[in-house]
Amino acid sequence: MAVPSSVDLPESIPFEPSDWNYKGEGNENIVFSYGGSNTDISGWLLRLSKCDVATSVNGCTAHQLDDTQRKRDNATYTTSVIGPLLGPEYILPQRLVALEPDFLRRLQAKSEPLRPAHRLHRQVDLSQEVGVLMPNAFRGTPPVSSSGRLRQSVTVELKPKWGFLPSLSSVSPRNSVKSRVCRYCMHQFTKHASQDVSGFCPFDLYSGDRHRIVRALDSLAQSPQNNLRVFVNDHIAIDRHGKISDECVSQWEALRDCIADIVLKEPLFSRLKQCQRMLDSLDIEGILPLYRRAVESGSLANVQPSIGDWLTTVTDFLHRTERADSTVTDKQVILEFLISTTLKDVSVLITLPEWPVHRTSLDSVPTEPQYAIAVIDSDPKKLAKIPDYFSKDEKIVKHYLKHCPDLGSQRQCIE
Repeated sequence: MAVPSSVDLPESIPFEPSDWNYKGEGNENIVFSYGGSNTDISGWLLRLSKCDVATSVNGCTAHQLDDTQRKRDNATYTTSVIGPLLGPEYILPQRLVALEPDFLRRLQAKSEPLRPAHRLHRQVDLSQEVGVLMPNAFRGTPPVSSSGRLRQSVTVELKPKWGFLPSLSSVSPRNSVKSRVCRYCMHQFTKHASQDVSGFCPFDLYSGDRHRIVRALDSLAQSPQNNLRVFVNDHIAIDRHGKISDECVSQWEALRDCIADIVLKEPLFSRLKQCQRMLDSLDIEGILPLYRRAVESGSLANVQPSIGDWLTTVTDFLHRTERADSTVTDKQVILEFLISTTLKDVSVLITLPEWPVHRTSLDSVPTEPQYAIAVIDSDPKKLAKIPDYFSKDEKIVKHYLKHCPDLGSQRQCIE
């Protein structure tokens, strides 16, 4: 299959670290927002790769692909694999930009005091030669509203997580709890002490019921962890620890109600849930034996799939669902599972050009909000991680059953 080129050769744009502000990071990438005077990239975000601190001085050597090609392939994956599943309207354009080592060193030094302690074991990869530019929504919005007030753009970052329960037939009897309690709610007991477990259940967010969506957002505000962040004019207003700015406290209900309306209206969340489920029909318990069989037989090389492999997988999946065709290879099922794993870990950005107006009643008719919505964090998952996914799944279930051994103590997650 011909591979489309969604990203051109890296652009050469003069960068100064003083123009870039730390915005946030995950395990693999760190993001900065542009605050300089270059109108061509005004309001854009720069995403840089990270690696372990011990290897950053000499550069990361673990990449099997050239870094530039890997980032180009990731952009193509987002556009041409995730885009057809969720809708191209939810995919942000990406531009590759050339980087200088001195810029990376100075930006790393500038951002270090602002980074959370639990992320400091990894830092900017000083050997990378290209970064990825992505637009920040409403970058062209006038700073002053029609009423003459200074605008405060608000960005809500949600990580919806898993939206379905595996079927009882796809899990072993000893792990039957997985068909009653969702992955997120079980995982809480592995990551946190029982008194710090979040009340958030992803099924509320996916439910299509406004009351449950509001409950999900309130639960996230009380215990955001890595699943909710709120930025006001690029400054964080709700962080992962639940620290909330005074302004956000006073206007949370208005923001929450507006976001709930958007979640209810947008088809993104139902598509996300449906694709997660359809691409993961066997659960990791069924995938691991297929993976081992495919590797041993040689039908699947134990190397990271090429972008052509991913494009073939999503094309065959979409054709199969259209024709209700049940013919599928081990390789197809395994790569579909990895695409589902990506979808279980994406983030959704919802950006408003200014704070929403508070509604006096939930029964009042809301004004149609202006907003932008997009999916990020949609890079392909690694094939070699499948055994690790199985081990993690076993650990989560075992830990949950230790804390909640009987039905009476277990949460009932309702899709």
